[in-house]
Amino acid sequence: METKQTEVKQNGAKKPAPKKGKNPFRSNKFKRGGMATLMTVVFVAIVIVLNVVVSALAERFPSMDIDMTAQGLNTLSDQAIEIAQSIDEDTTIYLIGSEDAYENNQIYSSYGLEYSQVASLARRLAEANSHIKVEFVDPDTNPTFISEYADDNLTTGKVMVQTERRHRVLTVTDLFTIEQDQTTGGYSTYSMVDSALAGALELVNMEDVPVFTIATGHGEMLTSDNMASFISMLEDQNFEVQEIDLLTESIPEGTQVLMLPTPTTDYSEAEVDKLREYLNNTTNPEALTLLATSNPTQGSMPNYEAFLEEWGIRVEEGVVAETNTDRMALADAYGVLVDPSEDYLSGNTYDRLVSYYSAPITKLFDANNGISTYDLWTTSDSAYVVTEDTTEEQAADPDTSSQTVASVSSKYVQVDGSSVTRSLVMFGSSYVFLDTFMSNAFSNGSFVTDLTLYLTGSDGSNVTVLTERVQTNEMDVTATRSTMDMWGIIFSAVIPVAILACGLVIFLKRRHL
Repeated sequence: METKQTEVKQNGAKKPAPKKGKNPFRSNKFKRGGMATLMTVVFVAIVIVLNVVVSALAERFPSMDIDMTAQGLNTLSDQAIEIAQSIDEDTTIYLIGSEDAYENNQIYSSYGLEYSQVASLARRLAEANSHIKVEFVDPDTNPTFISEYADDNLTTGKVMVQTERRHRVLTVTDLFTIEQDQTTGGYSTYSMVDSALAGALELVNMEDVPVFTIATGHGEMLTSDNMASFISMLEDQNFEVQEIDLLTESIPEGTQVLMLPTPTTDYSEAEVDKLREYLNNTTNPEALTLLATSNPTQGSMPNYEAFLEEWGIRVEEGVVAETNTDRMALADAYGVLVDPSEDYLSGNTYDRLVSYYSAPITKLFDANNGISTYDLWTTSDSAYVVTEDTTEEQAADPDTSSQTVASVSSKYVQVDGSSVTRSLVMFGSSYVFLDTFMSNAFSNGSFVTDLTLYLTGSDGSNVTVLTERVQTNEMDVTATRSTMDMWGIIFSAVIPVAILACGLVIFLKRRHL
């Protein structure tokens, strides 16, 4: 009996409850690993969002892109910003070519031109004023647009700036220039993108554009081809340059400067009358100027010469030469260095003014019939005149004296009760206006441009656009070679290794959780 009871008690004893299985989703290992994964996902998402936001902002606000070029190629000048901010009409800058071609410098790439600068500065101009917008026009995908401006020959690399008033097309030579060093033979590339875009913006937004008209039809020695640099300078100052045949066409309305570029045949009486009427105009309130050039080989032109004498000047025979080698340009006695008159542009400094192969000019009077005459350029006292009659003995020991090689004759006319200037400017040398002597090696270009602006009474704009050239084919980044190498190592090696190490540490920690 005892044995049975004992068995019953043993059978009635409580058995231990079975262990509950652990929830893997509540373990510390999962919590730590999940948190790390969540943080990684969040971090990656933040980086992606920031990248998208920054890219969008940089596209909307180009100035957010830091200009790291040493020359500030992607930074607008103060004058460009001032012009852009002054615009109050809708203006479109059309960049002819694909956006990729501009961004990746694929346009004229063989010449090393930084065409990405064109797109960068155009966008910054648009950022400065909501009236300005930039559009890329690919000739391959949008031939219709190109055909609408067939006369402008819009090809990849050109820029067209347009308003409802007018448009201006900039070519590669307006934007960049390449010069060869005569000593080393190397080439230097210069950018004029900033001033070119600024000038075009201002021009297309002006109410009235001053006109510079070139008279043709008499075998002129100077043409728009060999005066390309001079014409480009005028266009930079917002002059509209036109050509007319003086015999068959009227002088265009708005012409503030009429140029007679060294004619080789005489003008008719009818043409001379047009010149007189132009300078005697009593209805045009703007200052008007007749700009004439001469050459010792022009020959006799009685009608033209009589007209010039009315304005107190006569172009003499012969060529002005210099005896003082310090006053010669290009080691040539006919390359005479001249001095500008203090009567005009006295506040400016011009280092090297050259009147090459010039005819001498005689002033017939100082003042007569309301017209006053002035020297504009004169030589030193060591100059003389060589004529067909000059003998070798005379040339070896010439009689020297100061010679006038450029002059100004002017008078005032009354227009609505106000005195307005009418002027005739004569240069004894045609070479002054050739591309060679308009280059930066001489001051001729600056002087003639300044004189034109002065005589017209205004530069025709609110902001004078100064053409600035910036060399582009030199080290672009403002850092030394050692600094550049250091940053290269940091970005190409140190940062990737650091990221890899961090990833490895996190992986090993998570593996042992």
